[in-house]
Amino acid sequence: MDPADGADALETQASLPTLFVDSVFGCAEEQSAWEYYVRLVSSNVPALDGPDNPYRQLSITALSSPVLLHTILCIATEHMLNFGFGSVSLAAKRQQRMLRTIGQKLLGVHAGDPNAGAIVDYHNHEHEALLAAVVLQGIVVAQTPDGVLEPHVKCASFLLQTLGFFQNIPQNPLTRMAVQRFAMVDLMLAISRQRRPYAPGDFIIYQPDPTRWDTIEPSFHKMTGCPQPLMCFLVRISHLACDVDERHEHGTATNDILTEALRLDSELRAWGCQYTGNIPQDELRAPLDILTECFYWTAHLLLARRVFRDATCSLRVQHLAHTCFGLMDHLSTGCGPDSSLPQPFYLAAREAITLQDRNWVRRKHASMTAYYREPQRNLAMELTERIWDTTDGLRGLGPDAVTANDESALSMADGYIKALDRESCLFIF
Repeated sequence: MDPADGADALETQASLPTLFVDSVFGCAEEQSAWEYYVRLVSSNVPALDGPDNPYRQLSITALSSPVLLHTILCIATEHMLNFGFGSVSLAAKRQQRMLRTIGQKLLGVHAGDPNAGAIVDYHNHEHEALLAAVVLQGIVVAQTPDGVLEPHVKCASFLLQTLGFFQNIPQNPLTRMAVQRFAMVDLMLAISRQRRPYAPGDFIIYQPDPTRWDTIEPSFHKMTGCPQPLMCFLVRISHLACDVDERHEHGTATNDILTEALRLDSELRAWGCQYTGNIPQDELRAPLDILTECFYWTAHLLLARRVFRDATCSLRVQHLAHTCFGLMDHLSTGCGPDSSLPQPFYLAAREAITLQDRNWVRRKHASMTAYYREPQRNLAMELTERIWDTTDGLRGLGPDAVTANDESALSMADGYIKALDRESCLFIF
């Protein structure tokens, strides 16, 4: 659905009984925002929209849950603002109300868990609604130019621990969606910041089990574009990268870590043996499958750059980056699954070193931003440009160079990139 069609959603007449509307929504504008979320925003959140889209189903649950309703209205209002509807003051008002409602609910959880270690009843629908509302804060942040996601992810981690969802699979489909989204957001945020995920290593969704997570609705694969086993590989890569960092900081050997990395690389290639990185002109492939392959090659790119410490200008890294670019070029803007492309896209984009590649990145960014209009995408592109400038200056490379400089300059460049990542507040997923 084209985001420009949001104007039609705003003009839609009330489709719910007047008495019901008066008891749920404070005014007609709130109902319009709710309908806007149902008709437009909810279709862009998962990688693949469909009749079982839990983000759309969540809107019905929200009619009896103020914490979810205020979150949905805030998401819709911020989205509308980016398309020229509504006002900054209204968006700020609804965001303040949402945060106030979440804060009040969190106080209730704390009151029921005074020892901060006991597991409260995870069948409590109010607690599950609160978890979903907190997890959805990432969508709010993506819609704002100055939003910060870290506190929300830490809060969601506390709730998952308190509700026992790190070790127990939620039976409620909407809560399963919230747990799945937390797992992917936590991981992507960790990769963006070059640190470990907040979730513990024994998090049940970190254990490869495609029959449980990818085939039962809501499907992890359809929601994120990344199959659950591939997400587990990314978790391992994230931890290995941090292990390598810590060993280098303490000046200790990394032989055992590199041995584990080689084993992981072999397992990853065996899992993705069907992916070649090429799409013949006469082959028709579903956008979701292309997005999945983008995540797959991004995993290889992260393994090469952050674990094996290959230089950006190395042949392997450039081959992987070009493979990602070629696949991403087949995902037309607005096709649906491309809404989940930002993380692989901006991770690969920073490895572009030729003027031709960088101009392609700029064009692709402009196309996606014009359609989705999430301000955090512009921040991601600004960081990418800064990384290009910084690494070029440290390496003494021009934009068309493809050869490595001395090792100390390369190490210094990667150190700067890590510092930029860890100081950054941007995030999109």
